[in-house]
Amino acid sequence: MIVSRDLLTQIKPFLKRKEFLAVIGPRQAGKTTFLEILKQHWLQAAPAARPEVQTITFEDRRLLAQFEKDPVALVRSYLRGTPERRPFYLLIDEFQYAAAGGQKLKLIYDTVPKVKIVITGSSSLEIKAAVGKYMVGRILTFFLPPFNFGEFLAATQKRLAGVYHEQHPRLLDWLNMKKPGKFQERQDIFHADLIPAYERFCLWGGYPAVVLSANDPERRKVLGDIYNNYLLKDIKSLLELATERELMSLSQVLATQIGNIVVYQNLGQSAGLDHRQLKRHLRILEETYICREVRPFFRNRQKELSKNPKLYFWDMGFRNNVMENFGRLEKRPDAGAMIENAVFIQMHGLRVAVDKINFWRTKAGAEVDFIWHQNGQALPVEVKFSPFSAPKITKSLASFIDTFQPERALVLTRDYWGRMSRNKTRILFAPAYYM
Repeated sequence: MIVSRDLLTQIKPFLKRKEFLAVIGPRQAGKTTFLEILKQHWLQAAPAARPEVQTITFEDRRLLAQFEKDPVALVRSYLRGTPERRPFYLLIDEFQYAAAGGQKLKLIYDTVPKVKIVITGSSSLEIKAAVGKYMVGRILTFFLPPFNFGEFLAATQKRLAGVYHEQHPRLLDWLNMKKPGKFQERQDIFHADLIPAYERFCLWGGYPAVVLSANDPERRKVLGDIYNNYLLKDIKSLLELATERELMSLSQVLATQIGNIVVYQNLGQSAGLDHRQLKRHLRILEETYICREVRPFFRNRQKELSKNPKLYFWDMGFRNNVMENFGRLEKRPDAGAMIENAVFIQMHGLRVAVDKINFWRTKAGAEVDFIWHQNGQALPVEVKFSPFSAPKITKSLASFIDTFQPERALVLTRDYWGRMSRNKTRILFAPAYYM
């Protein structure tokens, strides 16, 4: 089963540009399938506009050897027989295996004008090392994460996917200040269907092979294989570790601390790593899409860089597998942190239209979960996955609004739509699953 990805919409405007394209993201997130989605997109065009498309993978060591010896000759071997005026796309999967790949891509870019290349890779470190300085200004990079909630629904419950894709754009338009929006104060009529689906997404995550598994034992097996092959082999190799003991310890400690401010000394002691080793491990975990840091919001940029961040996982199923806990949310003390992490995943997936994401916390303890930056505006986002009967905000959100006077604020609820104002700030209450 092939599920269309939101990245296709983001990447379409760049398909006819001269630059090559890179699609990066975690292993098992669906990059190989996305190349097939791209290919089908091109092949569905009208015959006169239909390009020639060829897909290869550098897991084929024969093709990799040919590319490394003479990349131009390899590309031209696929161009033979292509009509003169028809564009040609070469899709290269697992490009990170190519030695000095950036230098070879530049040679193709400069000497074979007819071809446009799309590459994939599973680590930003590997792609940076492979592409490097040679393709600056010549390649555009896109990120493909595991399924977001909308894609999860498209793969599992078509009816609910239709509901989501009707409400999600309305919420985004309001956030992006494109439309004022008309939202009635009421419980969302689809909450009884969407809440169980959202909780399942928070529990098992969005890796396509996990989402498409038939039952829970199968999901646990797939997640276990991803963990063992990705974390304990690939990342162990990148860190050049003799054993994976410290890496396992660090990932387990991080899994218990999502949404909390990182205290490096405590984290290092728990994982058995000194400060230098800890920073290196965290960098590798971020560059290989295990977790992501969110920095605090200050008007003073230097303070933002110096204060400790929070950490979130890219996939909740991966995180719960690390914890060896797939218990239902209503029985878990970390349920609130899980919903907050799921919201972060959704928000980060929207960063094509967002400058950055922070959190806000004062010395007195006032805290807002996320600060969404766009076009010079700082919009506070609070995650309150609990029942509401009327609009009401926390003292922390009120403090942020009074201090910074944002134009808009958002409270993400369990199932409630509502609106209110504080001073000149318009506040929207919306179900978290529509984010």
